[in-house]
Amino acid sequence: MAVKSCPPMISFSGMQFCPGHIERRFIEVPLGATWVRVTMRTSGFDTARRFFIDGLQLSPLKRPIKTERVVTFSSPSAQTFFFPVEGGRTIELAVAQFWSSGVGSHETTMVDFEVEFHGITVNNEEILLDGSEAPVRICIGGLLSSEKLVPSAILKKVRIPLRPVDTKLRTLATNRDKLPSGKQILALTLTWSIIINHDCILFNSYKFKLEDGAEIKPFIPLLNNRIYDTKFESQFYMISDSNKEAVRLGFYSEPDAHMIGNGSSISSTLIPGSKEAFYVGPPTKDRFPKNCPEGSVLVGAISYGKFSSRKEGRPDKSPVSYQISCLVPPNKVANLEAPFQLKAEEDKGKASSTTSSKSVAERLEEEVRDAKIKLLTNLKQNTDEERSEWKKLSLSLKAEYPKYTPLLAKILEGVLSQGDVKDKCQHLEEVIGAADEVIDSIDRDELAKYLSQKSVPDDEGEEKTKKQMETMRDQLAEALYQRGLALAEMESLKGERKVVEGAGDQVATPSDSGQDLFEATYKELRKWVDVKSSKYGTITVIRERRSGRLGSALKVLNDITQDEGEPPKKKLYELKLSLIEEIGWAHVASYEQQWMHVRFPPSLPLF
Repeated sequence: MAVKSCPPMISFSGMQFCPGHIERRFIEVPLGATWVRVTMRTSGFDTARRFFIDGLQLSPLKRPIKTERVVTFSSPSAQTFFFPVEGGRTIELAVAQFWSSGVGSHETTMVDFEVEFHGITVNNEEILLDGSEAPVRICIGGLLSSEKLVPSAILKKVRIPLRPVDTKLRTLATNRDKLPSGKQILALTLTWSIIINHDCILFNSYKFKLEDGAEIKPFIPLLNNRIYDTKFESQFYMISDSNKEAVRLGFYSEPDAHMIGNGSSISSTLIPGSKEAFYVGPPTKDRFPKNCPEGSVLVGAISYGKFSSRKEGRPDKSPVSYQISCLVPPNKVANLEAPFQLKAEEDKGKASSTTSSKSVAERLEEEVRDAKIKLLTNLKQNTDEERSEWKKLSLSLKAEYPKYTPLLAKILEGVLSQGDVKDKCQHLEEVIGAADEVIDSIDRDELAKYLSQKSVPDDEGEEKTKKQMETMRDQLAEALYQRGLALAEMESLKGERKVVEGAGDQVATPSDSGQDLFEATYKELRKWVDVKSSKYGTITVIRERRSGRLGSALKVLNDITQDEGEPPKKKLYELKLSLIEEIGWAHVASYEQQWMHVRFPPSLPLF
């Protein structure tokens, strides 16, 4: 059925529906149409009716434009909805009443359909911005009717092309992994490694660490958006985390408005047959996501039209949107003398050579010291020989810089990272010794005095000092935390009770010295951080457990594990299970043991 009215509109009146009845209409979409507005009016019934509306439009070498909608009418009324179309092609519109809708009622539902076509044409459907180049000119027009032009674009995804660090292709061995033709299914395992902050495990060996919560979607261009016409049978992913932070773009009526910053929102009315142009610029520097590498792509959607519903004139967003991408520009250079050397994240707090008041010799000594610490941090400790080399270098650096807190904190991290420890007690003593060195290197009275003061805003030197003091506080808290954990674990290894010699019946008493050391460490840690937070809450659980307050320990542990901002940790759930068993709740322990297999499956799921 062709549309010949102006503005383009077509109506279907007097359609009668009963349960399970289907009505199909084939409509030739006029050129220039990009979306339709459908108004559905119902009458002649006394009980609620539910309808299923399906719109299908085929395009060559593209996925079909498909729209599905379920609408419910509790009483005779009208509803309006929108969906995208492509001009110049036929669309199939099917309307059906649910088989269970209106059962028991002998009344036939009368339906009137009104389809109104709208459209805004654009010279480029896919827009690619470059963060280091000028804005892009967009020319749009309307052929069918007057349309409200209100462009809106948002970048909400980061697309980073990555090459896997490891690949494995294997044949699935079981009979269930065979195609009906008898061919065996192959499994390709790809491994990536990105380190930022929070762990996020994807299908197989995909390991990501993100600074903020994020929604991760792996995309394979040769396989995605293809189902029946692909030579590969299936694709399977496991995705976690979410990120709702968006990056918005600016629209300008002049090409230079982006540079001088006087752009305003674009809003006008398109007259049929006329064209209008405007510019869309990349986001400002402060709107780009943190730790987003240069060359990666921000992906989002852009829409141009806006219209008002017939109910109270409420504005609605256009159902038609197009893809828009933006290349992340190069990072800011460290200084003018070295324009091709990017400033590392760890050196952001340092002053440049042109503004520093230190002499060349002092700056050189600091650079050499930092290079030595970096080398120590990068040394592996997998074998006895590597651990011996690491220990020699750490002792040499401690002798050279005996009270330098960042060095001592890195040494503590290195001791904690040692794996395959033969003598557990000796290793715990090394942890306690390294933590004591960090604690003794910090003037706690001076640190507390500074942190209690209010810093001066907009002072570069003050901001730098504040950051250094906060880093020192975090290093002190980490040292106290690890010292407390090591003391508690050593006490559990040696036993919480000792036999007092000299008594006739050998009375067992608690280890008072160990308790005093742990309590003193815990009380000192409590001065600097929240000991019930997810980062330090484990030491509070241990303290409550040592004191016999198992219920309080379990309550603190539940608060930690229920923190949605942190990924689940197996050690915490194992500690929770041991607490429940110690309390004597056998049925709860059995329930939690079953959930352990769900939270931490022993192997990857099958295809």
